[in-house]
Amino acid sequence: MKKSLMAVGAIALCSATLADAQSSVTLYGNLDTSVAFFNNVGGKQLYTTEDGNFIPDFFGLTGAEDLGGGLSAIFRLESGWLPSSGKLTVPNQIFQREATVGLSSDQFGTLKLGHQPSFMFDVLSPMSTGWIGGGFNTFHQGNLDELANTFEFDNSAKYVSPTYYGLSFGAQFGFGNQPGNFAEGRNYGFTVQYKNGPLKLGAVYTNESDRFLELVDFVGLRSFLGTPLPAQGIVADRVQNWGAGGTYALGDWLLHAMFTQTRIDMPGESANANTVDAGVSYTLGKVDTIGFGGSIENLDGGHWVTLSLSNLYSLSKRTVLYQQAMYQHASGANAVASLLGAGPASGSSQVGVAIGIQHFF
Repeated sequence: MKKSLMAVGAIALCSATLADAQSSVTLYGNLDTSVAFFNNVGGKQLYTTEDGNFIPDFFGLTGAEDLGGGLSAIFRLESGWLPSSGKLTVPNQIFQREATVGLSSDQFGTLKLGHQPSFMFDVLSPMSTGWIGGGFNTFHQGNLDELANTFEFDNSAKYVSPTYYGLSFGAQFGFGNQPGNFAEGRNYGFTVQYKNGPLKLGAVYTNESDRFLELVDFVGLRSFLGTPLPAQGIVADRVQNWGAGGTYALGDWLLHAMFTQTRIDMPGESANANTVDAGVSYTLGKVDTIGFGGSIENLDGGHWVTLSLSNLYSLSKRTVLYQQAMYQHASGANAVASLLGAGPASGSSQVGVAIGIQHFF
C-alpha cells in the first residue's frame, strides 16, 4: 500500500512538473577535498586532509516559478558539509549557508527573506585572494570581515536593485526577534556595485549586534584588549565591517585588490582589524590558471602578512585539480601565525601546502 501511494505521488509530481514548464527546481553542489601539510601547528608538523579548501563543500536546492510580467517566485536552500567525515559543517543546522524565499523582478529587483550571507560575502569575497585562488586558509584572520561566509544574517530581508548603466545597490536587515529589545541581535548592511566590461567595483557596510567571534584558533592572538581569550571565543557588543574593492580583466590576466576594516566594540573598549588584499592571476590555454596574492592585516598589537601561490588545472568545466602553497608571518608581542582553519603556530611563521580536487555538480 505504501509503495502504491508513493508511485501515485511520484506520477502526480511528474505530471505537475510537465504541466508547468515555467517552474524549475535544481539540485546543485560542490565537492572539494585535499591532502595538506602545515609545518607548525602548536609547534608540531601536521599532515591532514582538508575539506572545502579551494571551494567550500555544499549542496543545495534552488528554484523559480514564473509568475508573469517579468516576476518570479524564488527559493534557495544550501547546506555545508564535510566529505571526509560526512558531517554537517555546523552541527544540528542543515541549511546554515542559506535558506531563503522571495521574489525577483526584471523591473524592480530581487527581495529575499530568511537566513542568508551578508553583502561582505556576496560583493567583496569574489575580489579577494582567498576566493580567486588562495583557498580558505588564506582568507583574513578569523574571517572577521565575513569574506569566507562563516557568518550569516538570521531573520533577514535582503533587497538588490536591478542594474542601471552598470550600477546597482542593495540593503539587508536582520531582525533580532527579541521582545522589548529591538537592537539585540540586530544586523543590517548596505552595498553599491558597478560593472562595466572588464571592470567590477564594490563597496559594503555592515553593522552587527551581539556577534560571536572565535579569536583563539582562527586569529592568532594571545589576548584581546588586554584580556586572555577564552577558548570558546567571545561575544562582541557590536561588529562593524566596511570595505571596497575591485577586479579588472585584461585578456588572460585578472587583477584584484580590496581593503576591509572590522571594528569590534566591547564594553568600554574597541579595536580595528585593517586588511589590504591584492593579487594577480594568469590563465594559460584557458585550462591552467596560476595565481599569486596576499594580504596584510593589523589587529590589537598583531600584524600578519599572508602570501599564496596557486595553480588550478581544469580537467573540464566542472572538475579542477589544484595545488597551493601558503606562507604567513606574524609580528607583535600579542600575535602568532595562524593560517585560517589550520590552527595557531607556536611562533611567528607558518607554511602550508595543499593538493586537491574540486568537482561541481
